[in-house]
Amino acid sequence: GARRPGMKRLLFIAHRVPYPPDKGERVRALHELRALAERFRVTVAALAHADGDAAAARELGRWCEKVLTARAGGGTALVRGAIALAAGRSVTEGYFRSPALERAIAEEARREPFDLVFGYSSSTLPYVLTVPAKARVMDLVDADSAKWSAYAGAARWPRRWLYRREARGVDALERRAVQRCDAVFVVSEAEKRALGLPGEKVMVIGNGVDTEYFRPMDRPPGPPSLVFTGTMDYRPNVDGVCWFVREVWPELKRRVPDLTFTIVGRDPAAEVRRLAEVPGVAVTGTVPDVRPYLAAATVVVVPLRIARGIQNKVLEAMAMGRAVVASPPALEGLDVAAGREVLRADFPDEWQKCVRRILGDASLQKALEAAARTLAAFDFSWASRMGTLTALCAALAEAAEERRTEPRGKESADAWTIRTNGRGEPLKGMAPRASPWPRQSLGR
Repeated sequence: GARRPGMKRLLFIAHRVPYPPDKGERVRALHELRALAERFRVTVAALAHADGDAAAARELGRWCEKVLTARAGGGTALVRGAIALAAGRSVTEGYFRSPALERAIAEEARREPFDLVFGYSSSTLPYVLTVPAKARVMDLVDADSAKWSAYAGAARWPRRWLYRREARGVDALERRAVQRCDAVFVVSEAEKRALGLPGEKVMVIGNGVDTEYFRPMDRPPGPPSLVFTGTMDYRPNVDGVCWFVREVWPELKRRVPDLTFTIVGRDPAAEVRRLAEVPGVAVTGTVPDVRPYLAAATVVVVPLRIARGIQNKVLEAMAMGRAVVASPPALEGLDVAAGREVLRADFPDEWQKCVRRILGDASLQKALEAAARTLAAFDFSWASRMGTLTALCAALAEAAEERRTEPRGKESADAWTIRTNGRGEPLKGMAPRASPWPRQSLGR
């Protein structure tokens, strides 16, 4: 968080404290924040949902100039969510609203204005739109409206009604983000399509993986094992492992009697905890480090049926050089070659066939492991992913400053075309030209 002369000021707003990087949403947010801190003086504003979040937020001081937090969640958040729903808005807007955080942000903006405000997830948009700033950027990450629609399709009334209402409300948030912000990011081309909002403002910045932290480790001796990692109160993960144990596991266990399946991740839901009663299945709950479990895996399985965005769990397993079998939704948005770097399975018989192929063919297992690690190391580094984001934010802040200071009636010189290749890799170049976006979107 060192202050350097000439650095512009950026406010990074997150719906949850982006530390420690032990969940997918925190991993992406933290890497964005660290990259932006190389180009900006960063203030973080985040909601603290758990008892340890305020202490965790202080760790962000290594990169940031200032950290603002406010308590969130609990019964008050649920009441605010219900009020928002009754008013025709999304539950998301009410649940993540904190008057205390609003006041802290407003006070900080009065003390010294921000050049750019950056919102992480659609739930932060109401904050983003109220902060006085010269430019505004949103990272929606996923098309959450599509996620709620998928939940509705798999639910019964009254949840189906509630999820459909939330899908409409979040869709309105996403549309406002594109209308009111200078740039909007999503994590993959698939999410961009799901968003359904065409235009040059919407760009793809893919996820990466820390290939130094997640690196190949020796596999300890033992029986063959399957491993799944993830936050285990998250609905897609709960649905995926329950389906796998119900539909795939019995036949696998019958054919490979010493096979084990370990479900690794924090806060397992009740239906996940009950899976530990199934022979051969273990549920760990919270662990300090997932890497020993990935290292022990013969096969990492990712049987998600409902998935949005890029699955960090797939990238982490690949970076550790482990054979991966994943469902089509889990691989959506990842540029991987099924059959060379991972195996893809959809129906139960396909899952059983793919897992048994790897268990019975050591050469196939080694080939998948080597190809997975190579791809992760060369194509999915965070440095390459974040180059586009930081360059665009710097360009928007500069363009906004020029528009603010230029004489009335004079056309700005500047504006930027941002070139990406759709995979969030570094900019190949930036060329000044007339802005492709509405003038009023820059430098409010």
